[in-house]
Amino acid sequence: MTDLPDAARAFADGDVALLPAALSDAEGDALVALLAERGDAARLQRLGEGADKPLAKRARKALHLLKTRGVAVPSAPKREYRPQGPYVVEEPSLASMIDGRGERIVWLVRTGENGFDVYEAQLSDTRGILGFQAAQVARKDWRAHTTRVVADDRLAVGRISERHARQLIEDGYKRTMAAGRVPPEDFARARLGLGHLEPEERHPSLDVAPPLPIGETRHLLAPLHALAELRTWIPPEEALPALDLEIGNIVTSKLIVDPTQRQEQLAAAIVKVANQSLTPEYRALLGERLRETAYLLAQRGRVDAARLASTAAELTLDASVPASDNPFVLRLFDKVVKAPSSSGPPAPEPPSSSLLP
Repeated sequence: MTDLPDAARAFADGDVALLPAALSDAEGDALVALLAERGDAARLQRLGEGADKPLAKRARKALHLLKTRGVAVPSAPKREYRPQGPYVVEEPSLASMIDGRGERIVWLVRTGENGFDVYEAQLSDTRGILGFQAAQVARKDWRAHTTRVVADDRLAVGRISERHARQLIEDGYKRTMAAGRVPPEDFARARLGLGHLEPEERHPSLDVAPPLPIGETRHLLAPLHALAELRTWIPPEEALPALDLEIGNIVTSKLIVDPTQRQEQLAAAIVKVANQSLTPEYRALLGERLRETAYLLAQRGRVDAARLASTAAELTLDASVPASDNPFVLRLFDKVVKAPSSSGPPAPEPPSSSLLP
């Protein structure tokens, strides 16, 4: 018999409640055969309701066979009819701004039988899904709640497409697995209901907030850190000890007595650590964070700031541009040394608890 991949084996043995990733025909046959041999009708039913059509078909046949043998097969849940096509009005989903820890909350909203099905995911751009819950909310209640939340500048929440919300949650799941973490149990139960993911061809920020010519806007990228939404952003945690060491050596040095020389040394140290820290992985993370911020700013009506954030994202994602030639990245490190001004509006306070009504 074909050996099962670890994910499929964990699913079969009950170690995880998530359906396995895509399986080959041989692996699918082996998984269904194993579950049928065990008489595991519940897991066969889950496979039968999955998005993998060939695997679902095999699972349903196995279920029928178990039923003929007298095995109790759970009743299939009632299928929800969801109209499709150009005449269906999509209810916007929601997302909060990304805070200084790289965390945010996303609300995937779909039309349900008696209201809206709302899936709330607390996401980290390094650790994946931190929390998850699902609820059904009356349409009137959810729309009134959405209006209040979006109008509250302290929360910095914006409307996003259902497709993008689904993409963000799936990306969070992948980060969870890559970090070796176990997804929340509520997510494991709800994942099947999230349905098929249609990957986005490109980030929506490129359409609602296209980047500006870098030659004309380079000097405007560092001031982006003055925005309340970006004020709390700091370099990656692993870069801070190196920066602290460099700055400490300069500040305590008895060989540097001239203030101008000391400032030049500090600037050089910041450039050094920034260049070392802008690895391909951190470049991708920071670029994606900027694109998400651009999208939310545009959705909240601040298109000028959004286009600057998009420009900073494209510059950051350009592997040929070092940190020393990226004003946004340099300011990210510089403001740790020179504490940012406390003037201006307070930074948004991303929701720390559920906003489900």
